[in-house]
Amino acid sequence: MRKLPLLLALLLLSLLTAAASAASAHALGLPSPGQVGTLVAPGAEEDDEEAIEEDEEEAEDENEESEDPVIAALMACEGAADEERCEEQVVKESEAEECLLEYADASVKASPGANRVTLAVRYRSFEPISVDLDARLRGAKGSLRLGSDRARFRRSGVFHDTFKLGERQMAKALAARQFTVDLQAAGTPGDCAVHLTASRAGAKPRWS
Repeated sequence: MRKLPLLLALLLLSLLTAAASAASAHALGLPSPGQVGTLVAPGAEEDDEEAIEEDEEEAEDENEESEDPVIAALMACEGAADEERCEEQVVKESEAEECLLEYADASVKASPGANRVTLAVRYRSFEPISVDLDARLRGAKGSLRLGSDRARFRRSGVFHDTFKLGERQMAKALAARQFTVDLQAAGTPGDCAVHLTASRAGAKPRWS
């Protein structure tokens, strides 16, 4: 009967020893007794984190490339029937976007009674821009520079400018056979300039 407390004490000591071993194994990242686990070498977790970061950076770079409309358009040309021509067109369109002004044409109208010439420029741009304009006339009585201006263009519309002329200038305007309008979006390269020219050989323009 006296051996019973001793057995209980030994059993309790065994349980405490097992619990202490499990706690130590958990603290060291080791599998507990009876569990299957993988032993991780020191520094391995850091290597895995670096590899994950590198993969994420590569994925971000690929996403940025795929979001670039020019690169996406060039990739779309791969395998096309005329791949070279397709790529040239993409580059050409990309350069046009850098010049900002997509399309423009112009007309002039004279009002002799008011000694006034009105310029109308129809345009389309890739974004709202400021544009420098210069307008000139040329005819039998010589050339005439109407003037220059800086205008604010929206994405599309018609810009109007009116030039008040003297009597001699008005005579040149009425005799004009050709007019030229130069346009350039502010802050763009010189080769982005647009030169609009119209002429009516052998006949006077239809002034109103």
